[in-house]
Amino acid sequence: MSLPRLDLSALTHHAAKWPLPGKVLLGCALAGLVLAVGNSVVLAPSRERLRVLQTQEVALQQALAQKTDLAANLERRSDEAQAMQARVGGLFRQLSAESDMPGLLEDIARLAAGDGLLVEGVKVLDEQPRPFYIEAPVQVGVLGTYHDLATFVSGLGGLARIVTVHDLALASDGALLRVELLAKTYRSLSPHGEPGPVTPWGPRFAYSAAALRDPFQPSAMQVEHAPGKPAPAPDLSRPRGVLESLAVDQFEMVGTLSRGIQRFALLRAASSVHRLAVGDYLGPNHGRVTAIHDGHIELAELFPDEQGAWLQRSRTLVLNVNS
Repeated sequence: MSLPRLDLSALTHHAAKWPLPGKVLLGCALAGLVLAVGNSVVLAPSRERLRVLQTQEVALQQALAQKTDLAANLERRSDEAQAMQARVGGLFRQLSAESDMPGLLEDIARLAAGDGLLVEGVKVLDEQPRPFYIEAPVQVGVLGTYHDLATFVSGLGGLARIVTVHDLALASDGALLRVELLAKTYRSLSPHGEPGPVTPWGPRFAYSAAALRDPFQPSAMQVEHAPGKPAPAPDLSRPRGVLESLAVDQFEMVGTLSRGIQRFALLRAASSVHRLAVGDYLGPNHGRVTAIHDGHIELAELFPDEQGAWLQRSRTLVLNVNS
């Protein structure tokens, strides 16, 4: 059996004779067909364009807010940029047009001597050209106590010339510490440049061992440091004693000894015990014993500051109760 054929022409020809419900149903079908075709052909592309424009509007609003903030702070940012540019320009004007390596080596030797350090080696490395300046590196090896090494590194950063410290390596060597570091100074690329005035960068950091302990020594063996005060220069022509060839931190107070009204301090270094009275010299920094007590002795050391003047620094060597 075959299905009857749908004759659309006959159907539409007799549409006028359809009952009202049929006409309404046909109208709804035609309206739905027109709506579906119109939605897919006309409205869908427009809706997609609307979504894209809404996304762009959100992005533009965010960009507008950012630019409004920048515009509000433009004057302040411009002033900050000009100030930074002036400071950087001042630093470049501080760079010498010629190498000042001998001066840097003298500063290193002076700082090491002032802090009672032993310079084990200084090696001048090849200069390294950079886009705006030339690096002049120096490999330095020094031996000393923790506080003296910290003061030395702080002094390098406080020199009048620009010096930076890199690749610092710390190693123990008995009662002392050994430091290997790379110090870099800088000079101008221009062979005809003249160094300008020093740019003020505020107060420089200066290490002070006052009230600080050496983390590499037991508490009973701590040597207390106090800030320095101006003092007369020592007699550099005076013959040095045997105990002045060793750092103070290598000595350990093990007791006291009295003879009548005179009191002596007993200090041990390595396997030897030494007897010192008030006024005796101790350590490489022209240190002298100023007072002897049951539990500690007081020392006064002399060392040069960054300007070459001499300062006196008080130190206290505490009795080792475990000796």
